[in-house]
Amino acid sequence: MKIISSHKNPKIKNFLNLRDKSRERKKQNCFVVEGKIEIERALSGNYRFKEIYICEGSNNLFNEFSDQVSEFIIVESKLFNKVSFRNGSEKYIGIGHCKDHSLENLQIKSNGVYLIAQSIEKPGNIGALMRTSAALGINGFILVDPLTDLYNPISIRSSLGAIFNQLIIVCNSESLLKIFKTKKINIISSLLNKKSTSFKNAKYTRPCAIVVGNESKGLKRLWSDNSDQNIYIPMKNNIDSLNVSVAAAILAQQAIDS
Repeated sequence: MKIISSHKNPKIKNFLNLRDKSRERKKQNCFVVEGKIEIERALSGNYRFKEIYICEGSNNLFNEFSDQVSEFIIVESKLFNKVSFRNGSEKYIGIGHCKDHSLENLQIKSNGVYLIAQSIEKPGNIGALMRTSAALGINGFILVDPLTDLYNPISIRSSLGAIFNQLIIVCNSESLLKIFKTKKINIISSLLNKKSTSFKNAKYTRPCAIVVGNESKGLKRLWSDNSDQNIYIPMKNNIDSLNVSVAAAILAQQAIDS
C-alpha cells in the first residue's frame, strides 16, 4: 500500500481541489467524503471509489469492499490531520465517483411520497433535507433548480451519509412539473397565501409531492401556480418561520401518516 507524506503529492493536491472547488467535482465527476460511517454507507450504496486515504496507524476497515475501491493509500498522520476537514476526528477520507441523478431515473410509485426542494442555497440544508428524507422513508428526494453542488462536502457531512442510500434526482422545475402533471401527482406546496390551508387540513392523496422552497425567497411562482394545494404550518410564540429541513420533516411526516 502506498504511503504519502508530502502535501505536494499530486494525489493530495487533487484531493484538495475536489474538496474546495465545485467545478473540479463536476469536471472529474467525483466527490470527497470523510468519516468511517459515511464511507461505509457509500460503499453499501454501491458507490465506487477512486481512492480511500487511511491515516497512518489506522486499520483498513473496508477490505470487504475492495472490488469497489481502485486504491487504498496510507497518509502520514501529520499530513492527514492537515488536510482533514473534520480536524482529524476521523481517520478515513475517500474520493468517490458520482452517480447519475438525472430525471430519467425517477420512478413514480402509486403510493409514493416525494420531497421536492427548490433552489436551496445552503449545502448544510441540502444535507439535512436528504437526512430527513432517508429517515422518514420518503420514496425520493428531488433537488430542483439547485444553487449549490449536491456533492458539496458540507452536504454530505450534514446528511450523515444519507445521500448514498436513497433515490435522489437533480433537475429543473419545468421538466419535473411536466412529469408530475402527466402522472397526476398531487402537488402540495409549502406556501403562505390567501389560498393556503393548514398542513393538518390538507389532502395527501397519493402519489403526492411535498414542495419546499428557497430559504429566503420561498417557492417560485411556477410552483404556486401549478400546485394542487398550498399549505402552511401554524406557529406560536411570535415565531414566523422554521428551518427548511424542519418544515419539510413536519410536512412529510404528515403526508406519510395520512
